[in-house]
Amino acid sequence: MEETYNGKILISNSSIVMDYFNQTVILMVEHDNQGAFGLVLNKKQKVFIGDIIQGIPDHVSRTLPIYSGGPVDPTFISVLHEDNKISQPGIEVIPGLYLARSYDTLLELLKSTSKFHVYQGYSGWSAGQLETEMDRKSWVIHEATKDFVLNQDPETTWREALKSKGGIYKYFVEHTKDPMLN
Repeated sequence: MEETYNGKILISNSSIVMDYFNQTVILMVEHDNQGAFGLVLNKKQKVFIGDIIQGIPDHVSRTLPIYSGGPVDPTFISVLHEDNKISQPGIEVIPGLYLARSYDTLLELLKSTSKFHVYQGYSGWSAGQLETEMDRKSWVIHEATKDFVLNQDPETTWREALKSKGGIYKYFVEHTKDPMLN
């Protein structure tokens, strides 16, 4: 494998990607010869944390949104967060951003002032599948930052990711309805 996309974001090319992944931004958590694993950052669901996970304190159970991390395995729950001081922060995906799957970690985060997002499901690729999609120009690669991941409005994330990529991507975002159609 020539290039790994660990810790990068994938921005969908809306002129090619017309399925679930249309206008999505994915944080790549792991990418190697075996395949790839990531979380869609900008698909907020119409359910809340208390609808999905039992035992969540009442004060947040109906207010904290759940994001769809992807179409694979809706029983897979994970958290992207910024708190390295909690007892089990998980793995550091990029500097200052951690991925955790522990219920206890989630409860600790609920009591903290740290920023975090909860995801249901994930995006997965088998060996070579992502590379094939890259060859078809289905994705634009960009650097990920903790602030971008945790502070974006899901409605504008895709366009903001293209703008921050700069160059021709920024130009088309600012001058067309759908920048990938040009």
